[in-house]
Amino acid sequence: MKLARSLLAALAVSLSMSAWSQSNWPSRPIKIVTPTPVGVGSDIFARAYADRLSRALNTPVIVENRPGALSSIGADAVAKAAPDGYTILFSTSNPFTMTPFLLARTPYDAKNDLTPITQALKGGSFIVANPTVPAQSIPQLVALAKKEPGKLSFASYGSGSTSHLGFELLQEAAGIELLHVPYKQSPAPDLIAGQVMLGMEPPISALPNIKAGRLKALAYTGGKRSTALPEVPTLSESYPGVEVLTWLGFWAPAKTPPAILERLHKEIVAITHAPDMARLISDSGLDPIGTTPQETAAIVDREAQAMRRLIKAKGIHIE
Repeated sequence: MKLARSLLAALAVSLSMSAWSQSNWPSRPIKIVTPTPVGVGSDIFARAYADRLSRALNTPVIVENRPGALSSIGADAVAKAAPDGYTILFSTSNPFTMTPFLLARTPYDAKNDLTPITQALKGGSFIVANPTVPAQSIPQLVALAKKEPGKLSFASYGSGSTSHLGFELLQEAAGIELLHVPYKQSPAPDLIAGQVMLGMEPPISALPNIKAGRLKALAYTGGKRSTALPEVPTLSESYPGVEVLTWLGFWAPAKTPPAILERLHKEIVAITHAPDMARLISDSGLDPIGTTPQETAAIVDREAQAMRRLIKAKGIHIE
């Protein structure tokens, strides 16, 4: 009986301490991990969210860049962090919808080690070309590629990246063969210099170069034309149903207390739709979203199934 009473007392203390820690969250700095290098689009948004979340929660919020291994390094760092709300992931969906099917194994379990908070923002990319490419549209590009199979080069952010798989979709839909040149970071400088001919760039990096004439836009890969460049047709206007969407969202370690997840969701969605942040997102050619965790999980599941089929069909493997 004494042992039972001692165990019950210890359990009561543990539960009360847990409830106290949750009710007093946050009481120390929060870390947003992004699996990308400093200065790219997702890093810029991560820092914008960190600044606003710090003010909303009245606690420091820092950004830690953990790039590499198809985003698995950053995702794994969060998956193995304590589930206490002090370490969260800001990333594209790639660690959940692509990386598990591209690598022989990942150090984290994409379905069970992390839990979604929200899909924050999304949009398509621009298929861009060096100004010397003698094509002004996707139909002209396809005609050119059919005349010279395998000679037109396209740059990607690495094998298995969204830009790589996006061009694989285009080649499959159009029946063309292009030369893949993978990069570890942004290929935009080499695109501008003419060392590679084609690229698939997110709006935040594409728009300044398109407007300055350093690159030309052939198509937008979203479901509808970009409000930033409405004169540029969508890829689906040439090939119905072919879309390449990129989105950024937040995840937390599995078993993070529901109360903390609810608070994070509430604050992040409010920040996303605040006038200044919504303007920053729209000026970057993207759309503010703010899904529920359940909606986000369903989106991830659908995309994972589609990417698994494409990666298997193309026989893409990353060593």
